[in-house]
Amino acid sequence: MVVRFEFSGKVRTPQDLGHIRVSPEEAIRLVCSLQRFGFWRTELDTGHVFWSRDIFEIYGMDFTAGPINLSAANASVHPDDLPYMLELFERAAREKSGFHYTLRLKDGGDRYKYVRAVGHFRITPDGREELHGVFEQFHDQVPTIGMVDRSEHTAGVATRVAAARPPEPA
Repeated sequence: MVVRFEFSGKVRTPQDLGHIRVSPEEAIRLVCSLQRFGFWRTELDTGHVFWSRDIFEIYGMDFTAGPINLSAANASVHPDDLPYMLELFERAAREKSGFHYTLRLKDGGDRYKYVRAVGHFRITPDGREELHGVFEQFHDQVPTIGMVDRSEHTAGVATRVAAARPPEPA
């Protein structure tokens, strides 16, 4: 039940944050402070894959700065989703394009969590071909006002707003 989104070539232009004086490093810190949000890179000539710490945490694996254990990582992917994930990597490398996928990852026992990855092809300054991208875990939504009787909630807000207003001039 992998949800597949594929794209080739055209990549969205990054936002210019200069006018609001937010550096790229600050933007990354902000995004990563909300949830586990990892970065990865695959060297196409060696097949080595490297992850940032958050991806190891999402997978429940011990961190290493060197290449990851692909057998252990692939064993964590739902068996129905693994062939599609591998196909997207192979196709992006062959077509020098990119991909976006959402799939199920083991979360202990018989449970699975949903994760999303986005990857792009690139040529490094020294001429090596790589795929690189981001990886994140989806989180359950927190119940909000939808669980409360809306009429009581709306009436309460309206009452508080009316009480906070200064009296109308006569």
